[in-house]
Amino acid sequence: MELPDELVDAWSKVTGASDSLAALGGMATFREALGRWEAGLARDAIAEGASWTTIGDALGTSRQAAWERLRPGIAAAIEADRRRLEEQRAKAAKRRGRTHDRR
Repeated sequence: MELPDELVDAWSKVTGASDSLAALGGMATFREALGRWEAGLARDAIAEGASWTTIGDALGTSRQAAWERLRPGIAAAIEADRRRLEEQRAKAAKRRGRTHDRR
């Protein structure tokens, strides 16, 4: 499994810090990147047929705790995908409109 670049970069900044205080300063960014990756993994698992119970088991927690922790990140990723698709459709429609205008 390939790690996201943002997670690798955040980890490198924390572990490569010159002192403990500097490392602590990078922890928020690392936690956020780790959380996004974890939510992405859960989203992939759901798409592959996993249930919240099996996800909770994999995380060593209940299905409810897993859902409460990961659902906001999954929902944000789905919303970002939806916005990206809408932008792509709008660009394609605009290009088609320009193509039709040339005729």
